[in-house]
Amino acid sequence: MTSIDSGPVVSSQLRPILDYFGKCPACGYPAEAALLTTGFIDGTITRRVVATCGLPCGWSDHVAPAPMTDAFRR
Repeated sequence: MTSIDSGPVVSSQLRPILDYFGKCPACGYPAEAALLTTGFIDGTITRRVVATCGLPCGWSDHVAPAPMTDAFRR
């Protein structure tokens, strides 16, 4: 995986977003989301939220990084 602007990828991390409750636009099944953090050789870091279908229909896309629940309050 490389980027023309930032050079080769040197690190990546995928962290699940547990309070994402979107639906797959292709089949309607609940979707899952994760924060993808990518580090490039030039020091650039990108963060993108990627959603995928919970079933193997094959859908995935970048989505807005908005939590679907309120923060825990005491």
